[in-house]
Amino acid sequence: MSDQAQHPPKPTAWQAVGRALIFLLLVTCIFTFPNKPTFDLDASWRMALSSFFLDGLQFGRDVVFTYGPLGFLMGKTYSGLMFWNLLLWQLLAAVGFALLIIKWSARLTVGPRLIFFGYFVVFGLYYEDALHMQMITLMGCELLRRLDDREWRWSTTLLLLFLATLSVIKFTNLLLGTIMVGSVAALALWRGRRGPAVRLVAWFVGGYLLGWVACGQNPLNLPAYLLNSWHVSQGYQEAMGILTPDAPFWKALVVVAVLASYLLLNFLTQPDRPRSLAGVIMVAAFIHLNWKHGFVRADGHMLGFFYCALLVIVTFPALLDDAAPFRHLKRWGLAAAGVFCVFGIYDTIPSLLADAHTIFQHRLRTQIHHFTHLADLHAEYEVHLTRELSLRDMPLTRAVVGRRSIDVIGYEQAAAVYNRFNYRPRPVFQSYSAYTPELAKLNSDYYQSDRAPEFVLVKVGSIDERLAAMDDSAVLYLITQRYTFVLAESGFQLWEKNTTPPDPAAQPQWLRAAEITVGQPWELGEKDERQPLWIKIDLQPSWLGRLRTFLYKPPMLRLEIEDITGRKSSYRMPAPIGRAGFIINPLIEDFSSFTYYAINKPERLTRSINLVLNPADRKYFAATARVELSKLKTSIAAQGFFNPVNRQKFYMFSVAPISFDATNTPNPEKIDGREVMVIHAPSEMVFTVPEGATKASGWLGFLPAAYEGTNNTNGAEFVIAWSDGKDSVDIYRRFLDPKKNEGDRGLKEFRLDLSRYPMGRLYFRTLPGPFNDTGWDWTAWTGILIQ
Repeated sequence: MSDQAQHPPKPTAWQAVGRALIFLLLVTCIFTFPNKPTFDLDASWRMALSSFFLDGLQFGRDVVFTYGPLGFLMGKTYSGLMFWNLLLWQLLAAVGFALLIIKWSARLTVGPRLIFFGYFVVFGLYYEDALHMQMITLMGCELLRRLDDREWRWSTTLLLLFLATLSVIKFTNLLLGTIMVGSVAALALWRGRRGPAVRLVAWFVGGYLLGWVACGQNPLNLPAYLLNSWHVSQGYQEAMGILTPDAPFWKALVVVAVLASYLLLNFLTQPDRPRSLAGVIMVAAFIHLNWKHGFVRADGHMLGFFYCALLVIVTFPALLDDAAPFRHLKRWGLAAAGVFCVFGIYDTIPSLLADAHTIFQHRLRTQIHHFTHLADLHAEYEVHLTRELSLRDMPLTRAVVGRRSIDVIGYEQAAAVYNRFNYRPRPVFQSYSAYTPELAKLNSDYYQSDRAPEFVLVKVGSIDERLAAMDDSAVLYLITQRYTFVLAESGFQLWEKNTTPPDPAAQPQWLRAAEITVGQPWELGEKDERQPLWIKIDLQPSWLGRLRTFLYKPPMLRLEIEDITGRKSSYRMPAPIGRAGFIINPLIEDFSSFTYYAINKPERLTRSINLVLNPADRKYFAATARVELSKLKTSIAAQGFFNPVNRQKFYMFSVAPISFDATNTPNPEKIDGREVMVIHAPSEMVFTVPEGATKASGWLGFLPAAYEGTNNTNGAEFVIAWSDGKDSVDIYRRFLDPKKNEGDRGLKEFRLDLSRYPMGRLYFRTLPGPFNDTGWDWTAWTGILIQ
């Protein structure tokens, strides 16, 4: 390392002003305002993290996730909680990150420095997961540089405490931070410098423990947090993978190959081999973690990999203190990899590259406007939150539950957060994340214990083409044994815990085991077809499959199920979910099939199963799988769902819906002198198509008050869709705008031919008009007949 690199010359006045302006620009770009609340999957868990923090829930015991106690700082979704706290953290993080970026820029010559700054301003600051990983890597490499110092600096202590704070936010941050500090400390010990090694570990571990305790966490829960977070991370790569697009994938492989070659060449050509090895381990861990993060869930996550790869490229040669040998070869090789990264970004989200200049300008203007109107901005968030709360209000549930404990099955925890329920979740609080036997057991143990919540909001469904019963299946089963249905509201079912203790006989009763061959159907047997069954499918990976999973992700495994009518359905089944087990008979595919299961009137009974793999992927798994079948106790706990209430409420229909979901309570009114049910858009009613039914008919329209006088609906769309649980087809669509078109007023008749759509369900939906404007969308249905 040159003297100039160790002691850069003192900047001139103009250089100081330039750095100050760059610092302000970086802070402005890094700082992000909280996300506004929405009722979707990601916003739900982000808002839930804020709730867990304020309620003092213990991570590792009460909450099992890849985020730690300060995870809400990265999730930063406003739910009415801690607005100013989120802004304060963003400011502190932006200042710290900007100072770190400027520190590293000073180690580059003018040309590379401009590229370095340009990278951050255009790309590197806007994906927060990747930004944290990049900053942790720069901190680790900074610690590696400072190991050559003779004296300990106070700024090194601050650096380690900052690193520890980032580690309290997310488990992946902790993992990478530990590798960084551990590598530097190991090098210090190799050199016989025990003092610096002990200080590095002590300040990092001590800072982490201090942050953990400051968040109200019990240090005794740390082992459970580390172990369970590891289970979540390992299960993620097997259960959450999706197909990778070809274009960004091959570019990423080229980038990985170039970076791996560069790291190997660096190790072989540096005079200080132990120091080079430490740096190579740190950067390799950084790249590997972000490769996995980007290409397991190969959607927008891929950006994170390309951004992180670009960091290594734009910091050359400073990041690893590259000496002279082969410097030009390394530079041009990395430059070529950088080009592939840019095209990979374009393949992932083209607008990020095509509109980069516009996006930057818009972000800068928006940030400055928000900074200068903070009070107005807070009010804007409150208005948005109020609108969200009004759309998701659950007064019936609130009246029953009060302040008693409640959990939410599914992935829409926002229902509990918005309504300010006494939310006490099972440990793996998002159902689709209980994807390993260890994680599934944590949740089932919770529901069998005295800690089980007094109420549960149930919304059955899944993601990524999984069978709904695969998500938290043990909990779904236990709910039918320990709880009783109370009411349905806003698409959820409310269940209340029974006063009697759990029945030991409710546990699955083992029946038999068998070895089944991949690709060949296996029949349950005539006797087993008629009883509720639990199945465990243990398909082990081959040694080649384990290697592939470590380096990338396993191939897609599917479960094909044939019911007793001969109808086949195919679902994605990640191998860990098969080992955890789920209800196989009857098939629980959605809200309705779960309800029929819970009154012992199953809809679809399973005849056979078949594990399906692409021929090219069979080498990654064993040829056979072990299957275990167990018998389940029947239940009638949901019989209250099929009471006369719906029949009485929808008296103007010839057939009542089995469920409905609406933003406002449906109310009877009259249109053209005829009784109708007004169900405000957006809304949905679900009807069962009885066996042999060939047609459906009815009337639809707008309540006159929606367009008369000063009321001003901009229309709504009426949609009728058919689904068999696998395929969905829109069989009717009609847009009405009665304010503008007099012909759209009054009731409009519809008649549908169902001969091509045997059985299944019909979904009667109303969708808001242009711009998603729901004002005065007083839509109505009447005379619905299915026969």
